[in-house]
Amino acid sequence: MIDLKRIKKIDIKDITIKRLADAILRRIKNIPHNLTWFLPFDFTIKNKNKLKSFHNFHKDERCFIICNGPSLKSIDFSLLKNEKTIGMNRIYLMEDQNGFLPNYLACIDKKSQLLQFTKDFDNLEIPCFFNWDLRNLFTNKSNQQFIKSKFDSKFSTDIVSDPMGNGKSVTYACIHLAYYMGFKEVYLIGKDHSYNTNKKAGVGISSSGSENNHFIKGYYLKGQNWDAPDYRSEEHAYKLSRKAFEDDGRIIKDATINGKLNVFEKVDFYKLFN
Repeated sequence: MIDLKRIKKIDIKDITIKRLADAILRRIKNIPHNLTWFLPFDFTIKNKNKLKSFHNFHKDERCFIICNGPSLKSIDFSLLKNEKTIGMNRIYLMEDQNGFLPNYLACIDKKSQLLQFTKDFDNLEIPCFFNWDLRNLFTNKSNQQFIKSKFDSKFSTDIVSDPMGNGKSVTYACIHLAYYMGFKEVYLIGKDHSYNTNKKAGVGISSSGSENNHFIKGYYLKGQNWDAPDYRSEEHAYKLSRKAFEDDGRIIKDATINGKLNVFEKVDFYKLFN
């Protein structure tokens, strides 16, 4: 499906021949992954049953979605000790800093995350949600589930029967998971929505090893790759998720300290606790 609203949000300066070619190639490569997701193979059935076990598991509870921005340095993580949390990407590095690990972890980025840090992710013991397309990379431990995304940005309220929309950020995947799990209140933290780069959206960048885009220096090692963010596409997707939450009488707000995302209502993180 062609997402016309999302296309309108794309900045013409961000459109390059390479980006268009990569988009076409991704769709071709995705055909076998789509087939295995929808056909009744044994692994597919078992994986979907594992995902279904999380449906409304946290109905009417609240959770914090923990992004990876440098503003996390201003968070007192002891306050989250008794809260439900969904982290993303390399948030597990925080365990050495302050002993914190989220209840759940999601990672769907292939090139920058799952292919570069496969062993780290495979060794995690908390419940993890990884990209279905790279399921064969992992040892299929009991704590590993695999989620499928599509190319349009439509927000999915049932990620098993209707794969989640692509929001150009794992944050959008985490919001899908929070909705599917039934959380009534969702708060984002560490969503700085600001990277130190002037590169066009989607352009690959070789890390210097000292960027200050995350909660820890050395998040990427020197020479490793990451992609410049696509702010416009992200914001379009977040608006869809906000509407889905509000239409269902749920709350989703942004408690990031000094974050630059202006889609969700802002709230003071520290005022969320007695």
